[in-house]
Amino acid sequence: MNSISPHRPMLLAVIAIGASLPLLAFAQDSSKLTSITVEQARAVMAKKPTTMGSIDGGFASFDALTTLTPEVAEVLVKHEGALSFNGLTELSPETAAVLAKHAPSKSFGYADLRINGLKTISPKAAEALAAHQGKVLLYSLEKIDSVPLAQKLARQWGELRLGLTELSPTIAAELAKHRGTEEDKTRPGVIGRRVDGAASILRLDNITSLSPGTAEALAAHEGVLVLNDLTSLPPAVAASLAKCVGNSKTNRTGTLVLNGLETLSTESAAALAAFTGELVLKAITELTPETATALAKHKGRLHLTGLVKLTPETHAALQAHQNLLLPRPLPLAAGR
Repeated sequence: MNSISPHRPMLLAVIAIGASLPLLAFAQDSSKLTSITVEQARAVMAKKPTTMGSIDGGFASFDALTTLTPEVAEVLVKHEGALSFNGLTELSPETAAVLAKHAPSKSFGYADLRINGLKTISPKAAEALAAHQGKVLLYSLEKIDSVPLAQKLARQWGELRLGLTELSPTIAAELAKHRGTEEDKTRPGVIGRRVDGAASILRLDNITSLSPGTAEALAAHEGVLVLNDLTSLPPAVAASLAKCVGNSKTNRTGTLVLNGLETLSTESAAALAAFTGELVLKAITELTPETATALAKHKGRLHLTGLVKLTPETHAALQAHQNLLLPRPLPLAAGR
């Protein structure tokens, strides 16, 4: 006759507890998960995912995940609050469609989806993500082929920052419509506005070159346009960028930030001088008297605080500018 050991129930209990330990472990720190199943996702959500802090609020971190299935996403998007997937290296259309269901943050302007590690996205996935009603961050995205996604990003509040390395005139025209800093409603019942009146801050810091057509499209942008990775500026591109008009509603001039330019031709300087807003050229280290003369015709504030050599001739030419910022002390050098 078989006998049942008095220790068997305890053994079964230990086995049962041991089987659940991996799920409990998964629930402890969601930010360190490199893979996750549907069951593990449910366990994480039951115990609450790891919350990280940032300047624009806390978010549940799943930043170690490099892939995300639609089935797991279906579980995670039920989280009430911001979600971060900064480790994702790919995003399928199916997963993007699920993430688009995530409810927007209840706090004005706060991002509820962070996907800042994603460098590429297919047109289908981009279109699916464009249905998202909240704010999504895509800092590393190198190219956008989807007009719907560009339009979605342009509607978001706050600074629009993208890692684009190439930009078509069509997508540039959509991004230029961004007016995310026009009104700040982060304080209930209070509408704040920037001192400089900028309707938008558009940062495209990884663009190394622009076609005249793309520059022309960006010129419709009203606010602060940052192109800090431009290393060359042909006269035709400079002429297009010079058409930036600032905020049309408040008649405030815009700001053009080109802190990647280390040199500037006389022809390009003459074209840039037509820009009426604030011009920031902090990487320019030296100017010829001819280029300085052309640039001195600019009417807005001009930043040339990166100059390391300033000949008397160049210095004299720049004195014609009415709102000039130079390095202190002045790097005066002997004439040429």
